[in-house]
Amino acid sequence: MLISEDRISVLAHKIIDKIWKDDLADFSDEPKALSRVKSSIHEYFSVAIVVDEQVRNKLASYSQAKVPGSREWEILYDKLYKEEMTKRKW
Repeated sequence: MLISEDRISVLAHKIIDKIWKDDLADFSDEPKALSRVKSSIHEYFSVAIVVDEQVRNKLASYSQAKVPGSREWEILYDKLYKEEMTKRKW
């Protein structure tokens, strides 16, 4: 899934605001904290894109190719996607 820099910025601001409003943390350098949150979001979506591609390639290589979008394909996709994300500690 591709996500725009604008959307990442909106999400990062919402995360920082929520952390601050819930009094979970105080930021001595808010721009630095915002930058770290943005980079974390960007990294997550970068990993998600790679994992999605790997899972789709794995499903396509199965001897009994499942039809993309079918219930069986979706179940197998979800299972493989979760396993791959767990390997990557996401």
